[in-house]
Amino acid sequence: MTQGRFAWGTALTFTTGVLSLLMGVGASVILARVLGPEERGIYALAVLLPSLIVTFSNFGIGPAIVYYVARGEFRRQDILGNSVWLSLTIGTVGVVAGLLVVVFVRRTAFPGVPLSYLLLAVVLVPAEMFSAHIRYVLLGAQRIKEFNCVQIAQSCIFLASIGIALLVLRSGVRGAILAGVTTWLLVDVLVFHWAREAAGGVDFGPNITYVKQAAVYGLQAYLANILGFLNYRVDMFLVNGFLGPAAVGPYAVGVELVERLWMMSQAASTVLFPRVAGETVEQERKEFTPVVARTVLWTTAVGALVLAVLSRPIVLLLYSEAFLQVVGALQALLVGVVALGVGRVLSNDIAGRGLPRLNIYGGLAAVMTNLALNIWWIPRYGIIGAAWASTVSYTISFMVALFFYCRLSSNHWTKVVLPQRGDWVLYWKIVKALCRWACGRVRAVL
Repeated sequence: MTQGRFAWGTALTFTTGVLSLLMGVGASVILARVLGPEERGIYALAVLLPSLIVTFSNFGIGPAIVYYVARGEFRRQDILGNSVWLSLTIGTVGVVAGLLVVVFVRRTAFPGVPLSYLLLAVVLVPAEMFSAHIRYVLLGAQRIKEFNCVQIAQSCIFLASIGIALLVLRSGVRGAILAGVTTWLLVDVLVFHWAREAAGGVDFGPNITYVKQAAVYGLQAYLANILGFLNYRVDMFLVNGFLGPAAVGPYAVGVELVERLWMMSQAASTVLFPRVAGETVEQERKEFTPVVARTVLWTTAVGALVLAVLSRPIVLLLYSEAFLQVVGALQALLVGVVALGVGRVLSNDIAGRGLPRLNIYGGLAAVMTNLALNIWWIPRYGIIGAAWASTVSYTISFMVALFFYCRLSSNHWTKVVLPQRGDWVLYWKIVKALCRWACGRVRAVL
């Protein structure tokens, strides 16, 4: 993939992120204003259950699909067919696991969340699992347009469903969860259609060699992803345990807002992963990833500064005074979000080199730090303490990823984080290439 194509793919993914952000904020505002702080917290905890199950039971199949589709070692039809069977099998196991959690540890893990909401949320597991696996065929094939269209479709359908459920039907938390179920089922149909086109068909026959190799790679990525997810979400459980659902609602709103700053890092790392996996010239990887990393770092830092200044009026405008307590927590999260954004880029480079196991070390250090600091700071400082705990753990995750990346690539850390002399020249070339592409599209339409 040339720099022009990479820039186009990143720009398209970023634009998709912006559109999804707008629709996501719309859905978030509807949820917050209609449900209020406490019911918003209950909803956040209920839908956290299927997210946890999908994360804990996906076994890294998604990253393995990207890696092997990009490398071309197996037929894409085989990868797609075997991925369908794996997602359906694992999704079924996930439903059983969810029911066991609801029956045996609901009162401990989800205090204050009604049983009916948790049972309904479990339905999300197989629907989310299918999409979480199959869409990666598109990414591995570098069908960036279709990959992003899936995300846009998901955001549009969810916003419409939430609007109908809460504003028209007034169905509360139960309706919000059902809106999620409807969304994922429709997205599953769409993603399978596009994945089958990208693969050139589908072959449901078992390919044992692929499954074995995907399992080896996937389990390494799986452990790293679990630790990453825990690092992102363990604070929700601890805030609920110490402070209750009424505190989770505002905290969840703050987390949602600051995580929108990850759009650039998500866009860049999404497109970077299959490029690194498919790249055979080491010098290309060595030169390219630092450009992406430092661009993400400083772009996200500028966005964080703007959000820090405007956080109070944004919260008042979108969520009302009932959520004003979130401002302090939001501001405390910003430094960590910047660090973790560039850390995600470096981790995807490491995984693209076939070494996802190295990301486990950073994840483990971050989760242990997050747990310890949350237990220490939440009782003393409330949700602001939880936010600072996350910022510290995110920064540690970035530092570990930077260490391993520099060892693997032989790049100095300054090349990764500090602006370089030729960056603006490169950016100008990319902008011109994107403008030429956009003008060509406009002419084609006219």
